[in-house]
Amino acid sequence: MKNIKIYQFLAALVMMALVVTSCEDDKVLPTLSSDSSTYGAPVMENPATKDPIELLPENAGDLFESFKWSKADYGIQVPVGYILEMDSSNSFSAPVELSKTNTLSADITVEDFNDAVLSLGLQAFSESTVVLRTLAVVNGGEVDTISSPVITRTITSYQLSECGDFCTIGLIGSATAGGWDVDTDMRLNDPEKIDKSTWALTTYLIGGSQVKFRAGDNWDANWGSSDFPAGTGTQNGPDITVPTSGYYSIVFNDQSGEYTFTALAGTEYGTIGVIGDATPGGWDSDTDLTQDPGDPHIWTGEVTFADGEAKFRANDAWDANWGAATYPSGYGIGNGPNIPVKAGTYFVWFHDVTGEYAIINTPDSDPFATIGVIGTATAGGWDADTDLVQNPANPYKWSAVMTLNDGEAKFRADDDWTDNWGGSTFPGGVGAKNGPNVVVSSDRYIIQFHSGTGEYYFLK
Repeated sequence: MKNIKIYQFLAALVMMALVVTSCEDDKVLPTLSSDSSTYGAPVMENPATKDPIELLPENAGDLFESFKWSKADYGIQVPVGYILEMDSSNSFSAPVELSKTNTLSADITVEDFNDAVLSLGLQAFSESTVVLRTLAVVNGGEVDTISSPVITRTITSYQLSECGDFCTIGLIGSATAGGWDVDTDMRLNDPEKIDKSTWALTTYLIGGSQVKFRAGDNWDANWGSSDFPAGTGTQNGPDITVPTSGYYSIVFNDQSGEYTFTALAGTEYGTIGVIGDATPGGWDSDTDLTQDPGDPHIWTGEVTFADGEAKFRANDAWDANWGAATYPSGYGIGNGPNIPVKAGTYFVWFHDVTGEYAIINTPDSDPFATIGVIGTATAGGWDADTDLVQNPANPYKWSAVMTLNDGEAKFRADDDWTDNWGGSTFPGGVGAKNGPNVVVSSDRYIIQFHSGTGEYYFLK
């Protein structure tokens, strides 16, 4: 009898559990709205803008900024993750991820921020403006990502070295503007400078003449081959013969020796102008440049800019236009990004085949006869300049291989102090007229200087 009562008690418990479960199944749980417009996006708590800041390698481990944002509101409790990302424009077409976290903040060091700037393809030692935002992502759910309003930061980044196996690769030979005496320097083909072995150059070559590739402006490492327009250069190989005159896009890899020469049409345009909210005509009308009488592909002119953006375009139309993210000089690409421009009156120089441009300080619009390096870090001390070599394809660019001591240095023109440039950053920066001495560390460098913009680099 006792056992029967126990069984009846257990049966009652089972029935009660079933009733409770049934009630829970009938409960209406909250659901996430499919309309993302009802969500509350996170909001950055940092200032929308700040004064421009220069990033320095000696501060790499320091805190650049602690970014904070408010919590995203989806109307109900859901697991949310956050991504802090950065790009060079508001389109966020190719952003860099600075942090991924489940918290409402991210501490970013100078090194992390600097690396992100370089990975966007923005030029080191030049001032750039970047935009940042926070994305809210529902973990494990197929829910639209929502983003905060953007904030901007204007910075000058640094780069410890652009060098891979070689700091410079040049094209030399009777087909080039410099003949067999002066290299026409190539540039790294990867704008992010991750690949430090592939080099590019667009230049005019003389048909029926020869070229070779070489490193460091000397013959210690040089490559040649009998093949054209593509081949694999070997050390101390034969001269490469260019059969036909014209503009060529040239790519070379200093590890494999592989190279290609691609002939370009070299279209001659009726007009080239600058357009953008930084220009007098805004985005509505071009400010035309003047075609160089000696080269139909070079265009120059004096333009008064406001702070803003600009692009180059041909024939007052968008069929052919060039832009890039670097200032005050760079290489514009077809349909590239808008060029950030500073307010002022400048001499503008542009090449419509190579895409190279420079926003030049007006007093320096005429190329100088010589540019040298002078100071306690140089062999001549403060008494004598050590001259740089003028780039045969661009009269504003100068370079040389030079061994320097611990000390100070400046750049100056025509062996005189009337025009001299200095800067407070090393190994590169934008020098100012009569600026401070550049503090230099002892080593062997490839020194590069732009006499129109004041940009300088000490590469090793």
